[in-house]
Amino acid sequence: MMKRFIKRLSGVPPQVAIILVLIGIIGAAGAILLFKHTEPKTDAQVLPRAARLERMDGNVDVAQALNQASNEQLSWQDATVNAPLTVGQRVFARDNSHAEIAFSGRNYARLNPGTALDVLSLADQRTQLALRSGSAIFDVGDLTNGELYEVATPCGAVDFTEPGLYQLGIGDDGNTTISVLSGLAQVVGLAGSGEISKGEVLTLASQVAAQAVMAKLAPDTAGNILDDYYGYRYPHKYDGRYRNYDTYLDNPDYYDAYSQSTSYQYVAEDVPGLYDLDEYGDWQDVNGYGRCWAPRVEADWSPYRQGYWDVNDVWGPTWISSEPWGYAPYHYGRWAYANQQRWVWVPEDCRTNPVYAPALVAFVPIQQSQIAWVPLAPGERYVPRYYDASFEPRYLASPQIVEEYVNVQRTYVNMNYTTGVTVVPVQAFTRRIDRNVIVPTNPQWMQQAQAVSDPYAVAGVRQVAMQEERAQRKQARREMQAAMFNRPVVTSVAPVVPGQANPAQALQYQSVTEKQKRNKLQVEQSGQVVAAQRADGVPLAGQQAAQQAMAQQRDQRIAELRTRLQQGDRSAKQELRQLKRERQEQPAAVQAPQQAMTPKQQRRFERQQQPAAQQAATQQQAVTQKQQRRLERQQQAAAQQTQVNQQREQRRTQKQAERQQVMQQQQAQRATQQQQVESRRQQKQQPRQQQAVQHQAAQQSQVKAQRRAERQQQSMQQQQRQAAAQAQMNQQRQQMRAQRQQQAMQQQQAAQSQIKAQRRAERQQQQQQVMVQQQRQQRQQQGMQQQQQMRQQEKQQRRVERQQQAAPRPPAMMGPPVPQQSKAERKAARRNP
Repeated sequence: MMKRFIKRLSGVPPQVAIILVLIGIIGAAGAILLFKHTEPKTDAQVLPRAARLERMDGNVDVAQALNQASNEQLSWQDATVNAPLTVGQRVFARDNSHAEIAFSGRNYARLNPGTALDVLSLADQRTQLALRSGSAIFDVGDLTNGELYEVATPCGAVDFTEPGLYQLGIGDDGNTTISVLSGLAQVVGLAGSGEISKGEVLTLASQVAAQAVMAKLAPDTAGNILDDYYGYRYPHKYDGRYRNYDTYLDNPDYYDAYSQSTSYQYVAEDVPGLYDLDEYGDWQDVNGYGRCWAPRVEADWSPYRQGYWDVNDVWGPTWISSEPWGYAPYHYGRWAYANQQRWVWVPEDCRTNPVYAPALVAFVPIQQSQIAWVPLAPGERYVPRYYDASFEPRYLASPQIVEEYVNVQRTYVNMNYTTGVTVVPVQAFTRRIDRNVIVPTNPQWMQQAQAVSDPYAVAGVRQVAMQEERAQRKQARREMQAAMFNRPVVTSVAPVVPGQANPAQALQYQSVTEKQKRNKLQVEQSGQVVAAQRADGVPLAGQQAAQQAMAQQRDQRIAELRTRLQQGDRSAKQELRQLKRERQEQPAAVQAPQQAMTPKQQRRFERQQQPAAQQAATQQQAVTQKQQRRLERQQQAAAQQTQVNQQREQRRTQKQAERQQVMQQQQAQRATQQQQVESRRQQKQQPRQQQAVQHQAAQQSQVKAQRRAERQQQSMQQQQRQAAAQAQMNQQRQQMRAQRQQQAMQQQQAAQSQIKAQRRAERQQQQQQVMVQQQRQQRQQQGMQQQQQMRQQEKQQRRVERQQQAAPRPPAMMGPPVPQQSKAERKAARRNP
């Protein structure tokens, strides 16, 4: 066959052969592109990621900004520790409240009172946040090459280009203050870009301002910021060493858990919550699993049984644990029942890139009034996905993986252990789950049930999620300050938001163009050393510091005038009124932090600020409208250009088609001529060809027979393997049943032996009691006999005495007569013997 094909090609002209080869190459390339286009790919940037709400003090609220209609009000809820924070969630720390967020095992953020922070994007090599009000400290312990760590503000985006400690604050006047305690940051705004080094403070006035003021950070001020942050983050370890700014610069990683904690040796540092594992558990070697972590809990403890389910997360039902360590073991790794004695957490290899999961469990459909789940074991795969508004999954994997691990897999190892399956009533699914809520499992049901990886495939879970969503839409629990959360922020690049058609509208951000990035920000080097601070620790530079100093002096003067007025000095009354009027007219941002405005002063200040706020809002709207118009014009121009390009491509394709038709006609003519020549040759070579064909047919039949035999052998081997596996499973089940029967028999025998021993003891006690009673009776009889004998003896003695008394007495011997004396003589004889 190949020889004939080569002979045919030898008869084709070179030009035609070249054209045919080019056509074949183009067709193959098109087929490859089509295959690549139709093959679904997993974008690494949209894999699930989440941050951990690690600590909070006071009142902290959380809301989800995605999947909300434009006219709907956000439903705010009380935040809880260990709650995952995903894309689109907003965190608000109220007055006198703090919140600490862990974005990885080495990157953290602390929110000060009155701070609003949005999560714009959490993806591979990308973390984008939005600070809309208040202030926060960002502790960046690790940044890989090409990683984007950005905080968007109303005045511009701040990109952290090196690990370090950064403080950002937004004042009531709208200015943004960026302090770099260590590291290097880049500011990207609509007016240009600029850098900030350690020990510097940059103040941005607005979005479109082309100028910024740079100042130096006073060592004492930097020491105060560091002392406040590290005292909050490490309350039991911090010794106050960072009050000296130079000490911090010499060793900024003194408290970094990465170099001190054992857990960082076995788990990737991208996983939040590793810092707590050393305190609440131990690492140990387990046969078959390697190095595992075992929590210090009770003997009958099981995972996924202390916490509650959040059914309104974009990644699916999320488990929020009430255990202090319950973040990393419930969103990464797997759980194994080691030696059928205790549960251990098996982490993923620290060299792999960990993927966040809302809960590593499989849900088990049972009765309509109950919901059950079981933790995934090592080796059981979790397929990343997110859910749309109708609770339909969108898998971030190829169809082959989805078919294998979602649609086909129904067996899970931990289903074999009764302590691994948790069953609760449907009405208790979204409430706090503890031992009082859990329903005992039925072994017969466990053998028949088939778990699924998609939680919303269970009717009870879908029903509870829909009811929860309706309830949240009906009640908007808290009304936050609309102006605070409606401030648009500036980002250097567009955030990665999965499953959103228009995320910019939902999250209210505006991206900087490449042309604006190339502009250089005009930075004014003031040379000032900033020493003044706001109540939340943000440095006050330039005019703000002077205004605050004047405000402090004015407050001191007011206190002096009040004392004079109380002493009877009426001349101080007029000056006191004037100073109070000035303090009322002064903005709240430059007042002394120790003084608080009265309700009347707050109302006056709000009335005065309303026109300015309206003007700023109108200016922002005008800017956004202009930008939208520009975008629309650019889109129209791009659409027109695409139409022109399409028309040109169509003309080219038509010309190419015409040329191909001509070439095909010429080729057809040449092919007919060649066929005629070949037909003549074939007539001469028919006998040889028939023999060759028969030989080839025989060879093909032999090859087919061999392939059939191989397939049959493979099928037999597979059947044998399946039979062996089934036999092993049956043997294991029979062994388990035999062990259970033996245990039951042993328990019954032990119970029977205990009952027999108890009965013997009771019989012995009864016999002893009978013996004691008999002895008592014998003693009583002996006493009665002795009494009777005594009585008889007494009676005999009395008889003898009576007989003696009745017998006649012998006559007494008579002696000489005794003279009788008188009384007087007797007395005398006694006196004188």
